[in-house]
Amino acid sequence: MAESLADIIDLPTEYVSWHSPAAALWVASTPTAYVGMVDRNHDGFVATDCTGRELGVYVTQESARIAVYGAWVAPAPEEQALIA
Repeated sequence: MAESLADIIDLPTEYVSWHSPAAALWVASTPTAYVGMVDRNHDGFVATDCTGRELGVYVTQESARIAVYGAWVAPAPEEQALIA
């Protein structure tokens, strides 16, 4: 029997929501986990993953959010060791 797409790709199944608890700050979470955050400074939008590691500074809020989501879906190898 052929594998389904869900069997091939190991993606989180929880819904990520974004909240803005303060001006120029957006926090991503699921019902069970902290995903990361984006904050705006004079350089642009700073993306930070769930471990506090800075992912970079982005021109748009959307691109910073994508970086946060991407780091959550596919953590860097050193993060995988911390999670496991």
